[in-house]
Amino acid sequence: MLSASHTVEIGQPATEVFDFVADQSNESRWHTDVVEASPFGPVTLGDEVRWLVRFMGENEYVCDVVEFENPCRIRLVTREGPLKPTLTHVFEASNGRTRYTRSVQIPTQGLFRLVGVLMRVSGAAKRRNARFAENLKRLLEE
Repeated sequence: MLSASHTVEIGQPATEVFDFVADQSNESRWHTDVVEASPFGPVTLGDEVRWLVRFMGENEYVCDVVEFENPCRIRLVTREGPLKPTLTHVFEASNGRTRYTRSVQIPTQGLFRLVGVLMRVSGAAKRRNARFAENLKRLLEE
């Protein structure tokens, strides 16, 4: 299992950060591997999310929203795609700001075991995950 987590403090209330992340029309603006996302708009518990992702080629990923606790937590589990990451977004309110944590867990089985080893050794997964969280911070504070 390959895991990475990154936390940033965003100068916006947790409800605003949560709503922005839950709205799939914003996904490609900060999660820069995502070329397009659907549904185009907010998701909720039980929804299916489709992403066209440009990472190791261009692939479609289908995720299920398995946790949705507004304004605290969103968790998506991938059921279709070459990798099967689980993404967890945690939003903690703090004096009108948000402590946001983006975590990803990627099972490394079969052919992707080698990819997992290479990403772990190079720190690529941690850097990519951190870049996405930092993109969100920058975008919401502009």
